[in-house]
Amino acid sequence: MILDTIILENFGAYCGRQEATLTPRDGKPIVLFGGLNGGGKTTLLDAIQLAFYGAKARISNRGRHAYKDYLRQSIHRGTDPGEGASVVVRFRRMIDGETRHFELSRSWRQGVKGIEETVRVLRDGLPDDVFTDHWDEVIEAYLPSSIAHLFFFDGEQIMELAEGGHAAEILGTAVHSLLGLDLVDRLESDLKVFERRKRAESHDEAAIARLAQARRELEHIDQEQEKAANEAGAMVNVAGRLAKQLSEHEAIFRAEGGDLYQQRGELENKLAELKSRKARLEAEFRELVSGPLPLLLIEPLLAEAEKRVSHEREIRHAKALVEVLEERDAEVLTTLQHSSLQAKAIDTIERILSEDRLKRQGLASEELMLDAPDDLAPHIGHLRGVVLPNAEEQARRFVAELAQLDEHIARVQTDLDRVPPEDRIAVLQSEVEAARRANVQKQAELDSLRFRIQSLAKQRADAEVRLDKMSEQESDAQLATDDRQRMLKHSQKTRDTIDRFRTEIVKRHVSAIESLMLESFQKLLRKTNLITGLTINPETFEATLFGRDGKPLPFDRLSAGERQLLATSMLWGLARASGRPVPMIIDTPLGRLDSDHRKNLVDRYFPNASHQVLLLSTDEEIVDGYFESLRPYVSQTFMLTHDERAGVTNIQEGYFAS
Repeated sequence: MILDTIILENFGAYCGRQEATLTPRDGKPIVLFGGLNGGGKTTLLDAIQLAFYGAKARISNRGRHAYKDYLRQSIHRGTDPGEGASVVVRFRRMIDGETRHFELSRSWRQGVKGIEETVRVLRDGLPDDVFTDHWDEVIEAYLPSSIAHLFFFDGEQIMELAEGGHAAEILGTAVHSLLGLDLVDRLESDLKVFERRKRAESHDEAAIARLAQARRELEHIDQEQEKAANEAGAMVNVAGRLAKQLSEHEAIFRAEGGDLYQQRGELENKLAELKSRKARLEAEFRELVSGPLPLLLIEPLLAEAEKRVSHEREIRHAKALVEVLEERDAEVLTTLQHSSLQAKAIDTIERILSEDRLKRQGLASEELMLDAPDDLAPHIGHLRGVVLPNAEEQARRFVAELAQLDEHIARVQTDLDRVPPEDRIAVLQSEVEAARRANVQKQAELDSLRFRIQSLAKQRADAEVRLDKMSEQESDAQLATDDRQRMLKHSQKTRDTIDRFRTEIVKRHVSAIESLMLESFQKLLRKTNLITGLTINPETFEATLFGRDGKPLPFDRLSAGERQLLATSMLWGLARASGRPVPMIIDTPLGRLDSDHRKNLVDRYFPNASHQVLLLSTDEEIVDGYFESLRPYVSQTFMLTHDERAGVTNIQEGYFAS
């Protein structure tokens, strides 16, 4: 299987449509997602499992919620519940030697009768009714939900397995699922039910009376369980109301200014800082006003003065030119009069020269009103074109900043004015504390009742065992020659055979699993000769390590990092033993490992874990040198950017900046 695309729509923190392409390139199996804690990494892992398994999915934050309640709560808060949410996974896998492309869509919305869920499967782009109607059976046949945790897991699962407390239970469940022994267990349970029914058919009156008493005891426990469950339901409602009252008191506390009261010192410091900044800004503004800025008021007069100075410069130039022309014309006429030129021609030339001088004397005769130096006009132009615009822009900036500061000061002052007196705050705090104590007390009562429910469940199991034993004893005495006895004996013999079959099957296959786990562990461990052997008890599924001396090595002799590597190698070995070509998805992959063990995972595990590996990393895991080591194997990188204020996560290409 290869995951090609994941599409989330209004799921959890993902608002709107968010899509990521997951197809790996040749030789680069890793698709790397980066995101801060609480930014949506685990939600992405939950989405893929939810799409595949629905109610059977191991989802991180479902807790004790019913499946429909979880779906309702997983719709993005800002989305209309009637619009709903959806998860779409596009993938491909080989079927009968051919690659088939699938699109699996799981969507849900709030309808008139509650949450309405829809599953749709497209195969090679076309709707497939068989796969759609029987999707649960299809996925369980290909990748049973009981072993999905071997391929889709997070750091917490590694820690749980590394601590060792539940290691045997986890290994036993995984091995049973891998070998198909869960079907054998179901057959054994069915045989027990068959035996119980057959024994009940053969009892005499005394035996029937004893069995009736045992059944009444069982019914009494059932009634107590039902009563306790009803009490728990009612108490949950009361606890919910108390929690709501606590929230209301806390809201009143905030509305009355309780938060402001707690922030009073911070607000006073902020107000002083804002006023100080305003004073500095006003001083700078006054300095600007004392400069050329007031000249902006007479800017039109400055423009007129600049124009007049330029014109008077032209008048002076015209006066000088007229004087030069008069001298030149006189010399020209004198020269012409001494020449042989006719008098008529000389008169014509004299007239032309005189008319030219008269034209020029018009400008030269204008009065010099300012009589300013010639360089005054450029100075006025620089003042108007550069100095005054800069001063005006600075003034605008000062005015805008001062207005903004005044607004901030007014807002902070308003908050300070809203700070209630201490006596009022004391009353509100007392009410909040009283509501909190009531809520805590009711939660404790609820926990006690839940413990009683667990105790009743154990009593019922014990009573059921006694009932079965009584039925068996009575049956042995009554059915010596009865045909029912023959069936019971054959059933018991079958169950004995099943027990032996289960043990033999585990023994036959456990050596291969041990070998794969040991090989995986030695690949990951930097101390290659620390562990020389690993065995799994086929009955208890407890794992035993052997050191270099051939003697058992207790788990607590390993460091915390080595135990986590061992847990990872167990999951890796089990996944390899399954023989299923399934992608690996790992949330917070490096967890609490030290630098040496982190490097082993980065160099030896992630590139080889599967043909496709999705890693969901925080900003403290696959970064810097680890990212550089992993880069040659990375096909795609994505960032899960979370807007805390809006409560929205977006999928974007890229990764943490190095």
